[in-house]
Formats: sequence, structure tokens, C-alpha cells
Amino acid sequence: MLVDQKLESIAKNILKAKFLEICAIPEYALEELFSYFTLETYKKNTLIIRETEPILHIYFIFKGIIRIYFYKNDKLIIERFVKEGGFFGGNYDHLSKYPGVHNYESLEDLVVLRIKHDDLENLYKKHPSIESLYRRQLEAFHFAYVDKLYTLKAANSKERYRDFELEYGDIINRISMKNVASYLNMTAETVSRIRAKQSGNK
Repeated sequence: MLVDQKLESIAKNILKAKFLEICAIPEYALEELFSYFTLETYKKNTLIIRETEPILHIYFIFKGIIRIYFYKNDKLIIERFVKEGGFFGGNYDHLSKYPGVHNYESLEDLVVLRIKHDDLENLYKKHPSIESLYRRQLEAFHFAYVDKLYTLKAANSKERYRDFELEYGDIINRISMKNVASYLNMTAETVSRIRAKQSGNK
């Protein structure tokens, strides 16, 4: 694949700024870290990681959306969506309720930066600032995941849809009704009815 050097540079600069908002990292450590990131593209509806497959990379989404889902009693259940600026493929299996069964699929043409877990782990040993960065990212994911799990279990249908709008409102028109319904554990008819009522109240 021919790499778009300009696009890769833009994506890396965005990710670098994101990292520096989290913690201070020396320039030499950043340079080495980003030397391991590569730009990758995937077509819409590509299954990037299949259930039971080992997760070898961490991905940063520069452009596009993915859905992360699993099957329970042959029913597809969407756990979450990840959009531009988000990460997936991290070592979160020990935090997940359903370890080892997730599928990661692009809902649009996708542009990502990715790095191998093995390379990242080697960098931890050399650069404490990079280990700190990853730990903080992991903590942020854990807090968000627990909060989302509580919300989905404790809220009624209208409240779950409202929380969905708060989290994904900027991409709501890029996600199909079927996928929204699966994520909220509702029927498409229920989602449509809630949307209609909200539109009528505006």
C-alpha cells in the first residue's frame, strides 16, 4: 500500500497533541514512539479484528467510525462505537465483561494510526513517560466504561437514548437506526418512536 505521507504527518500531529494534553513527554521519547506508528486504511464494513483473534495493535482513529460488538445467544450486541480521535484494540480484555469475543468493524471508510503492542511494551521499559501515558489512558477508559455500564443498566429507554445523544450526537446521522437500536438494546421501532416524540417537543 502506498502511504500518503502528508496524511500520515497530519494524523501523527493530531495524536501527538492529544498525548501531550494527557501528560508531559520528552521530545526524544515522542519521536521514538511515533516512529512505530503506521498509517492504515480500511474499507467500509471491514472486520478489522475478529472474535477470538489476538489483538496485536492499538489503533487511533483519524477518520471514520467503528462498531465493537459480540454475540450472545446468536444475537448481535453492540458494546460501543469509536469515532475520530478515539482508540481501540487496547489491552482492555481484563476490564471487559465479555473477554475474547469482540469484533471490530468499520462502519465507514477508515483511516487509522496503529502501533504493535510489543513495540509499545518495549517503549514502556525505556521511557517512564510513555508508561505513564498508557496508564492514564487505561484509567480514563475504565472510568468511562464503568459509568456507561451503570447508565445503560439503570436508565429507562428515554434516558438511554438521551445519553446516547450526549455521547454520540455529533455522529448520530452517520450511524444506522439498526446499529443504534442494537447498542441501546431496544427495537428499531422504539428508537424511532423516541426520536419522533423528541422532534415533536422541539
